[in-house]
Amino acid sequence: MNKLQELTDKLYNEGLSKGQQEAEIVLNQAKVEAEKILSEARGRAAEIETAAKKQAAETKANADAEIKLAGRQIIGEVKQAVENLILTKTVSPGVRQAFEDAAFVQSLIGAATERFDPLHSGNFNLFMIIPEGQKQAVSEYLAAKIPSILSSLELSEDSRLKSGFRIGFRNEGYYISFTDEDFDSLFRAYLRPKVSELLFGQDI
Repeated sequence: MNKLQELTDKLYNEGLSKGQQEAEIVLNQAKVEAEKILSEARGRAAEIETAAKKQAAETKANADAEIKLAGRQIIGEVKQAVENLILTKTVSPGVRQAFEDAAFVQSLIGAATERFDPLHSGNFNLFMIIPEGQKQAVSEYLAAKIPSILSSLELSEDSRLKSGFRIGFRNEGYYISFTDEDFDSLFRAYLRPKVSELLFGQDI
């Protein structure tokens, strides 16, 4: 009976010991596997965090660039609006007033037509377009100022032309325009850099 008990105890102890060993092996393997999974998870989390920080930095940089660009555009538009306002208030009224002066416009007509000499023009076919209702006054002025030009000049009126005149050669297919709008644009183009420098300095 004692031997049977001893054998039973021995088998039990051996089985228990073997079971404990196997359990420890399984547990150790599970620990290793868990550590591996945890390590991979930490690595992935670090990658995600790094990517998120990079994306956030890029987004912030892009946003900053867009804000700076928008700011420069707004500043540029404001500067241009100020320049236009000043030029409109200073240049446009003076030009408009000058072109309302018949003597001034006639002096321009005289200066322009004097440059078109029929004796040196070859196939001379000069034309001039003036606002409606001014043909008689311009004809009388040219007859007194440059009578030689009248025989070679085709003078016509255009109701769409509000001020000044246009002059050119028919056979050349071009003309030069002398209107208040032309002079306004010319003066604006000339004065704009000077107004910008005066208002905003060199760095504009």
